[in-house]
Amino acid sequence: MDFSLYKLTPVEQWITDKYIENSICTPKDLNIHRIADMFGGEITYLRTKSHARWEDDGTSDFLINLDSRLEEPERRRDFFHELCHPLRHVGEQEMLPQTLINLQETQASVFQLYAAIPFFMILELELPRYEQEISHYWAHVFNVPESLSSKRYHQIKRRIDQEKRDLEFVAFQNSLYRKADPANWCDEAKEMFRLAIQGKKEKGVVFE
Repeated sequence: MDFSLYKLTPVEQWITDKYIENSICTPKDLNIHRIADMFGGEITYLRTKSHARWEDDGTSDFLINLDSRLEEPERRRDFFHELCHPLRHVGEQEMLPQTLINLQETQASVFQLYAAIPFFMILELELPRYEQEISHYWAHVFNVPESLSSKRYHQIKRRIDQEKRDLEFVAFQNSLYRKADPANWCDEAKEMFRLAIQGKKEKGVVFE
């Protein structure tokens, strides 16, 4: 994959900036307690479904409870998902319409990919020889389930492929404009055009 074609989204850039500002620069730096503290939160572990609690009072305080029954990769997966809610959302989901809840969950799932497997860290890794091994490698390096690293891999690949198509389309459009510009015509085409114009003038066709 040509990573030079990948473009960060505004949210992804925001996460990147926050990490770098706080010296979180390598996969080993992605300690979930350190990240929670960085944003003003805490983590607890209980035998219940992972969830986040926070108050919309202008403070940055929040609490993320992680399901203690999960293995570490799954707890990390849940943490990066739940982290999105206090940082990017307002309102208690119990009080929100289902459509807005669905939107917030979708946003949290995207945030999760950016925060758990940051692109700027990926750029520093030596990738496996074969692309089909990348998801497994990222799962190991970032200590997340392979199902999550696979989503991140396919997300990045889709955006790179889309950028390739966009560039090819722009190049095609530019080629049409170049062909339409008489300055780019060959001498034979210019002469044929001149003779055609001359013929129309001789027939009395007026050009304005």
